[in-house]
Amino acid sequence: MSGKDSCPSPKQHPAHMCQLKHEGRIEEMDKHSAQPKFVCNRCRAKADSEDYLCNPRPL
Repeated sequence: MSGKDSCPSPKQHPAHMCQLKHEGRIEEMDKHSAQPKFVCNRCRAKADSEDYLCNPRPL
């Protein structure tokens, strides 16, 4: 896994999309990205809330 696909602070962000992806928690990722409004500038994951991203910006 490349550095940009993993959470830079996984202990502080156990539910960030990049950490969920790293752990293979796909169903949980789907739950938090049903109606995405934000994208991560780091890993490009999309999420409903910026709380699930390491470096969010609005879509």
